[in-house]
Amino acid sequence: MAPIPTETSSTVSAIASPDTKSSAPTSKDVDTSELDSTTPTSSNTKKRKRKDNAQEKQVHILHQSTFRKTAWSYFHLILLTPGTAAIPPATASTDSTTTSSLSPLLASSLLTHSLRSYLGITGTAIPIDMLKISGRSVWVRIPRQDARAFRASLSGWVGTCDGEDIPGVEGGMGVKVGVAWRVAGEGGVLGGITTGGDGMDLFG
Repeated sequence: MAPIPTETSSTVSAIASPDTKSSAPTSKDVDTSELDSTTPTSSNTKKRKRKDNAQEKQVHILHQSTFRKTAWSYFHLILLTPGTAAIPPATASTDSTTTSSLSPLLASSLLTHSLRSYLGITGTAIPIDMLKISGRSVWVRIPRQDARAFRASLSGWVGTCDGEDIPGVEGGMGVKVGVAWRVAGEGGVLGGITTGGDGMDLFG
């Protein structure tokens, strides 16, 4: 009769063990609860990203391009005389005492003389478009491939002109005055040589 109690105790322990396993919490239950708590924040961030992307798509650019080699070169030139050679470019171009401006014919003639003295007849074939003349300042446009030769011809040229034809120069009839060109600005776009940045101040 002694072995009977041992069998009953083993069966009781075998029955009790499944109950203890089922009552104990598992690691899987804890992980799923943590994931459920984090899902609302992740969905909110996704919504914010979608809103930001929608706002970026609203900006529509019609056309955008970069001109690496422009067809034209723009120059800001100042005509110098012996009395204005030592004046900085900003002061020489904005002289308050100058009320008149160079005539287009005189400016074109002086530019042609400088090109002819440096390049000969070939220099006279370079087309020059005058955009604006204000006082002694001249804004011109030339083809890009001729820009280097144009600058070189102006840097070493010194000529003469009637003093009465130059604004701000005091002299009688027939008085000759030495003149030279100073390059105050150069750029591939008109806005690069003006104060406004877009070139509109030249035609305002």
